[in-house]
Amino acid sequence: MSLGDVAQGGPQPRECVDLLQELDCPCVYGNSDDYLLTLDFGAEETEDEEQRQRLLTTAHWSREQLGSDGLAFLRRFEPTVNAGRLVCCHATPSSNEDVILPATPLEDVERALADADADAVATGHVHLQWLRRVGRVLWFSVGSVGLVWEHKEPLDRVPFEPFSEYALVDDENLAVEFRRIPFDVEELISAARAKDFPGFDRWAELWKR
Repeated sequence: MSLGDVAQGGPQPRECVDLLQELDCPCVYGNSDDYLLTLDFGAEETEDEEQRQRLLTTAHWSREQLGSDGLAFLRRFEPTVNAGRLVCCHATPSSNEDVILPATPLEDVERALADADADAVATGHVHLQWLRRVGRVLWFSVGSVGLVWEHKEPLDRVPFEPFSEYALVDDENLAVEFRRIPFDVEELISAARAKDFPGFDRWAELWKR
């Protein structure tokens, strides 16, 4: 199961899509997937014109890398995917943009769960691994496979961690096991350099070695 945001912002969008197609797994529609298809910033609209141009430049490059067939694959993603007692979504069951964090007030989380008929909710979006109980519902965020960082705000400029995060879930017993595995940052940076990834120097500086 992929919880979205698979092909925008990194140097290997085509490789990510090819892998998901090979795995033939269900995919949730993330806000970055939406941005890549529409070029609409949505809730992450920024008044910083330099940042807007960076994001647009990367998006156009990513679209070229994916081609029409790769973009068509993204359009088949679903807003939510049910897996037994578990609902999988990007940000919340009703939105791929809302931000729910460990410190989010309980009433806001309960509001996000209002229309969810589930015993557990799995999310991505905030690039953090965490879990909390909300009434009878288990809410957890699986982290990020390709862009892990500790942040106060979603667009904070902070170093990226050299790990891929995911979770193993037993949907029958509602057991969640968080995993984090390291990857070779220099190999990733070399691949980005070879592909002339937009904004390469700025992006490469943000990775912890």
